[in-house]
Amino acid sequence: MPSDQVKTIESTGTVGASYVFGRFQLKVGENGNSTLFSEGHPVALTTVALTVLRVLIENHGSYVRTKQLLDSVSQSPDATENMVHGAVHELRRTLNDAGLIKTERLKGYCFTGAISEHTNAKTDVSFQEQNVRTEADKRRDPFVIVALLVSAAVLLLPFGLAFASDSWSNVTKQLGFIQALMILVALGYDFYLSDARFAKPVAPENQRAFIATQQFRRSWRLLLISWCSLYFALLLSLRFVPAVGSNPSREWQALQVLNTSLNNASIFALVLCYIVLNRPTVVAIAGREVEDLPLKRGLILVGALGLLEGILVALLESRGRADYAGAVLFGADVLSGVGGGIAMALFVSRLDSRLLSTSGLLPIIPIILYFYAVIQPFYPLLNWTFPDRAGLPPHVDLWILQLAFMLKSVMYIYVTDRFKKGRFLFYMIYARRFYEDVETKWRHFKSV
Repeated sequence: MPSDQVKTIESTGTVGASYVFGRFQLKVGENGNSTLFSEGHPVALTTVALTVLRVLIENHGSYVRTKQLLDSVSQSPDATENMVHGAVHELRRTLNDAGLIKTERLKGYCFTGAISEHTNAKTDVSFQEQNVRTEADKRRDPFVIVALLVSAAVLLLPFGLAFASDSWSNVTKQLGFIQALMILVALGYDFYLSDARFAKPVAPENQRAFIATQQFRRSWRLLLISWCSLYFALLLSLRFVPAVGSNPSREWQALQVLNTSLNNASIFALVLCYIVLNRPTVVAIAGREVEDLPLKRGLILVGALGLLEGILVALLESRGRADYAGAVLFGADVLSGVGGGIAMALFVSRLDSRLLSTSGLLPIIPIILYFYAVIQPFYPLLNWTFPDRAGLPPHVDLWILQLAFMLKSVMYIYVTDRFKKGRFLFYMIYARRFYEDVETKWRHFKSV
């Protein structure tokens, strides 16, 4: 059929087929869903764009009218042809070749590229080999098991020493110091993983998703730095813990303000991680990919809250109202603990995603981490009841801290493993496809 002839739309392809053109491959699964790959890497495209591409490829060499393409995308009476025009614009930008999809007035669109059509069973040999290698790598990679065993052994070491010496006086300091060292190890390993020598090439179509992944990595590092600084500050504050019934020193009050500010910084870092995983954070302005993340504004807010707390405490102390100053410190600590629990729950809710999970035990890890969101608000109460514990059972504070440390270590291991496997980039590619398409789907759903 001549290329200038308009063809009535019909699906000439079959499910389970692959269409290869240039460095791209459009795979049509057994369920009819389509996925575009570029040199083996999945490409982020909206469902509308994938549907238009599939129809044009299945009718390649012939023009398909815009109205017919629209009918294949949506049956909603509110749908307009602008949806098709936008999808074609997205495809041309992604394929980086405007000539692949020709446009003629009154005729519609035509895919002109050379295409080879195969069944997935025949064309996916390379993908199957890649999957086999991936499975073999999983079997050869004992990272998660080794990390869990080492973390458990290291964190249980202080308790073993306490039982051996029959002294619990230094367990709190040992736990805090060990946890700070573990965070430093997590930071160092994250920098090791992000080294350019180990980075895989990213297809141009996935550049926006790659930028978002780097945003998440920076937010994760900010979280680790905040936690590490917090544990070292807590260790220092133990030297100035006031005796029962005595007024706290200015050094102890200053360290309490610092601890609350560092915890607020960790809350902000958790919120940043949630934002990056929950919505598009990279926008196109004047043809450039621009990052859209409130990093500086958030850090300024954290600093302002800490400064306000310090001024209030100093002002009340200067007027002889030490009880009010203590109430301000305690109130700020409680609010920070509750905020930390909420932020942790939000963050873990994004980790609890099928796009980030795999087979085995990893899918249940985010569910386990929800327990840490419950424990988080207990930190201020433990802080203010130590060392007299206000009638609490012996060593209950240490056991709660130990449980929190174990859960936090699981989080380090889980996130590091997701970075190591490239799962976060995979998440960014497919999650953004959903985010960009959700409003269109919602309008269609309302019109039904």
